[in-house]
Amino acid sequence: MIRRHLTPAVLCFCAFLVGCLTAAMAPWLWWVAAALAVAGASASTVMLRGIPAFAPRRRAGILILSASVGLMLGAASQLRMAEERQSGFLPVPVAAVTDYTAVVTQDSTLTQRGDTVLRLRLESAVSSRTQTAGRARGVVLLLVGGDTRFAIGQRLRVHAALADDPRFGRERWTSQARRADIAELGFTGPAWAFRSGGRAVLHRAVSRVGYPASALLEALLVGAREDVPPDLYDRFLRTGSLYILALSGLHVTVLYGAAALLLWFLRRSWQRFGAATAILLFYQFLAGFMPSLLRATVMIVIGGAAMRMDRDREPMNVLALSGIVLLLIDPFQCFTLSFQLSFLALAGILVLGALVQRPLAGSLPRVVLMAVAMSAGAQAATLPLVISAFGAWYPSGLLAALVLVPLTTGYLWAGLAWLPLSLIPWTALHDACAAAFGAFYRVISASADVFARIPGLAVPQDAVPWLAAATGVAVATAAVTLPLKGRALK
Repeated sequence: MIRRHLTPAVLCFCAFLVGCLTAAMAPWLWWVAAALAVAGASASTVMLRGIPAFAPRRRAGILILSASVGLMLGAASQLRMAEERQSGFLPVPVAAVTDYTAVVTQDSTLTQRGDTVLRLRLESAVSSRTQTAGRARGVVLLLVGGDTRFAIGQRLRVHAALADDPRFGRERWTSQARRADIAELGFTGPAWAFRSGGRAVLHRAVSRVGYPASALLEALLVGAREDVPPDLYDRFLRTGSLYILALSGLHVTVLYGAAALLLWFLRRSWQRFGAATAILLFYQFLAGFMPSLLRATVMIVIGGAAMRMDRDREPMNVLALSGIVLLLIDPFQCFTLSFQLSFLALAGILVLGALVQRPLAGSLPRVVLMAVAMSAGAQAATLPLVISAFGAWYPSGLLAALVLVPLTTGYLWAGLAWLPLSLIPWTALHDACAAAFGAFYRVISASADVFARIPGLAVPQDAVPWLAAATGVAVATAAVTLPLKGRALK
């Protein structure tokens, strides 16, 4: 089992990820280390080439070479990230900026306090004090008081000051403003205007099922969680099931399956795959470019292409390749909690889930066994990161996922069926569907409330680093040693 999961793609991705995460280290050190590793791996691979007795060593050389390539990619990404941060500029000193024009690069989100968070790409800046204006470049993290909605591609003029952001990330500056200090200047292109219009049409269709059922449905369809009732959000949070509301593999798989069913009339499999992929990419454009959603989309595209070319479709390889693709596109993603939780959860399902299945095989129905294994694997793999990020762990998540995941999946399927039905001008049909969605919503809310009553385990602040490290070591040890023992017993 270890041999199966320890592949060149997995090692390359892990080394690539480590190289990106250690961006605080001087990049030239990574170049030296990566170059030496590549030289050693290449030499060992060439020397042992064609010698049957040294086949295991030849494989080791290939693995080392893969890790070396990952380190090289990580070093190059460090340079990219440093260059992107250093390339930001303003026409005046940052303390003198009073107004700026920027473009929204990510759909607005809400903080737990109900304020709006925006990520903007600067175009120009103005200082009314010195009567100076000019072009500007860089990324700004803007906090707006209250619930305000903005979409990707919108151009805004903001009357607010800028401040340097000391944290490592794409954002070079931070800013705070009131809604009255922001003027909307339209969209940068027709594609973004079309996207905003499409999301508005979807919002109107979903809203016909009635609040609060519509809020949950919109969160599951396009990831818009701003209108989800606070009590339901809190219940998902206290059961460790908040990931269900984040667009990920579950939502992409359901959408891809629905698209494949609708395309049954296409005779050739590659035609169905191409058309379903086009629908999936359009959905990605409509929903937004969240790391978990991107990961799922890339995995489906890579896995589907590999199947039609009769290539290796081992899930861990596909997961690693999708991670490499995402980091090549945007290495800053590795610092986001969404990216980290998404990859850890799926890796836990693939690696640790099998450890749960083995002792329970035959004692539980297969469907229940698979659900238990997936839930336990994801919870175990993400436990160190959850403790580190939130300072708490909710054990009820192990059981909550067995109930909430099937319920929300059925709710999502019902939502996809509702979209075409909403176009039928029949009031009685709409009322019946709204009543059904309301009842379905109450079942989900009541189920989440039952599991939310199970207390979580709060971790003292000073113990968080130690406990996170200990659980990380325990999970890594289980992933490496237990499969070996299981194979040796056979």
